[in-house]
Amino acid sequence: MCWRAGKVLHDRIRMSESPPKPDKVPGPDYPDIEQALKAAMAHQRRGQYAHAEQLYRQVLAAEPTQPMALQMLGVLAHMAGQSEMALELIRSAIQHAPDYVAAHNNLGNVLRDLGELESAASAYHQAIALKSDYAEAIGNLGLVRWGLGDAAGAEESYRRALALKPDLGDTLNNLGSLLCQSSRPDEAVICFEKALELRPASPGVLCNLAAAFRQQGQLEAAISALRSAIAQQPNLAAAHCSLGQILQRTGSLAEAEQSYRTALASEPENPTFCASLASVLELQGRLKEALMHYEKALAQSPEDREVAGSIGSILLALGEAEEGLLKEQQGFGVVIFDSEKGVRFESL
Repeated sequence: MCWRAGKVLHDRIRMSESPPKPDKVPGPDYPDIEQALKAAMAHQRRGQYAHAEQLYRQVLAAEPTQPMALQMLGVLAHMAGQSEMALELIRSAIQHAPDYVAAHNNLGNVLRDLGELESAASAYHQAIALKSDYAEAIGNLGLVRWGLGDAAGAEESYRRALALKPDLGDTLNNLGSLLCQSSRPDEAVICFEKALELRPASPGVLCNLAAAFRQQGQLEAAISALRSAIAQQPNLAAAHCSLGQILQRTGSLAEAEQSYRTALASEPENPTFCASLASVLELQGRLKEALMHYEKALAQSPEDREVAGSIGSILLALGEAEEGLLKEQQGFGVVIFDSEKGVRFESL
């Protein structure tokens, strides 16, 4: 499975894209608002969010309708998890500067994160209507189209964005993810490798590249990519689990077990990690341990029929025939032998 990683917020807005700025002085440290805004965004790029927020608020104290300060403060609010406040601030920026394209794009980003995909699409369309070559907004529209189930539309948006701006690393990654999930791993690998040229140490892209390699059957390359991802982000639980699955497939059961346990150390209640550890324990003949982890996985994900069936198989192997058959039927269904139609399964 590939991850879709999208740029959540466009926080590096060029000053030329902002609306006109007034000349009022926001405070003693900066002679005018434009310099205060430049300083604030420099703080924000360096991750000094408190300093950036302070300067945006100083600007707004001097000029309450200043669009850039409103929308960039909205960006910070969203990053802090205050999405409703972010919407209010960014919409206020648009109200005072209707042609502020970056604000329309960021409005779409916040709405997308809130799951309001249709509204997000409208915001992106508005940004693109104002600036037809706005590659970031076009790429973000692709994310929304993918979320709405329009894979063809998403691919078209991604490719259009990349034709305008080939160095959009997130869009390359998103296109690769779409191709990977569409069983087109050869094309996906090309996208991920281009993304890694821009960001060589990106754990998410490395994990996605591993998924594409796995589809191609290049298991050693997949293992190498996952180990690189883990080297960059040792606590990336999903990467440890993916590594375990590939190691298990290659027969390295002890290493796979260790990878699953590392994943579970970070996310002890994750049902996929629990079931994965159970499966490798089962392969090693450690049935009671496997049963314990399968049951934990089922407790977290009661509708998982495969896990229920696996519990039934282990119970049968342990001699608990009645409960084992019941669990197998819950998981795999009832096996029907039909002389004309062959073997089939009927769910309970």
